[in-house]
Parts: sequence; C-alpha cells; structure tokens
Amino acid sequence: MKFFESRIGPSVFETYYRHAAKALETVEHMERCVAVACEDGDTAEAIAATSNAELEADELKTELRGVMRGSIRLAISKEVFLDMISQQDRIADYAENVTEIISFRPLFDDAEARRLLMEQAQAVQATVNEYAQAVEKLQELMESGFATRVKEELHQLIVVVNLLEHKADAKEVATAAYVFSHGDDTPLAAAHMYRVAQRLDDVANAAERAANSLLPLVSH
Repeated sequence: MKFFESRIGPSVFETYYRHAAKALETVEHMERCVAVACEDGDTAEAIAATSNAELEADELKTELRGVMRGSIRLAISKEVFLDMISQQDRIADYAENVTEIISFRPLFDDAEARRLLMEQAQAVQATVNEYAQAVEKLQELMESGFATRVKEELHQLIVVVNLLEHKADAKEVATAAYVFSHGDDTPLAAAHMYRVAQRLDDVANAAERAANSLLPLVSH
C-alpha cells in the first residue's frame, strides 16, 4: 500500500511500515474469510491468503528484531520501538487465528448470528484501518522532525482507534449474547461461533494496543 512506502530512503522504519501494511493485509483477508464463511462458501483460498500474509509479517518482525540487536540509533528508545513491533504483530497473529478457528467447522447455521458476526468483522476491520492511518501519520511525524501539529494529529488518530475498538467490543457482545440465547439446540456450533467472535475481538484489541504503543512518540 503506497502510504506505507518510505519517502526518506531505506531505514528500520521503512521495514516497520512494510510490516504494518502486511498486518493490514492479513486482516483484509481475514474479513473476506468471515464473509465467505457466512455465505457457506469455500474459505480455503481466503484462509491460505491470510496465513501467507501473516507469515510475511512474521518474517518482517524477525528482520526488525534482528536489526535491533545490533548497534542502531533511533529517534526513540529501542524498548519503545520493540513494543511497537510486538503490538503490531499481534494484529496479524490474531487475524490468522480467526481463520484457523473458522476452518474447524461450518459456522452456526443461523442467519441473524451470521449477520451479527459479519458486522463485528467489519467493525474490527474499521478499527485496523484507522490504525493504519495512525501509522501513516507516524511516518509523517518522523519526517517532520516531530512537529507539534503532526503530533496532535497522530494523537487524535490514536483516540479514534480507541473509540472504534470500543464499538467493535459492543459488536462482540451483541454476537455473543445472541449466540448464547439461540444456540441451545446446537451447542457445539454456538460455541464455535462464540470462539470466532472472541478472536475477532482480540484483533480489534490488538489494534488498540498497537495504536497506544505510539503514544510515547506523541509526547517525544
């Protein structure tokens, strides 16, 4: 995605931006997998695409951690940067987990439950998309020399990520409440649907934590 391309040449942050783009790609494939599953379609391709994107994200994470073991100068502490990498990587990890769980069996055969799950997946995607905008703003912040105006813009994007994560939480509660109140006749299918909803919630939570890991740069 173009907005993650470095405009100041190769750097450890360029790899970080590539990792962010790959995490976003993983979630995009995950949302598609949920949509296909809700329509009783063949999820194999979406599951494979999600797994491949997560693997590529993991390889970039390993590359970044390897570089950080060496002697490198950053505008921020190594501890802060390593936390940023770890929190961002969890987005991709949990997204892959969602598709793994979906692969276990067909979704709970209830139209309303599936509608609620799809709404939740879309809310999660919106949260991650906003996090991607925060990372884009981080790039601008680094290139601006930590300009005050850009710091404030990044802070506001972090706030929005937190608000969207709260909305995603509410969607997860709605999905869970419906599944538990309508799944008595098919408890295994209901439990499976709930597990998918839980892991979707973890993706949104990971995006929130990744956004919050950028806060030290706002106060830099």
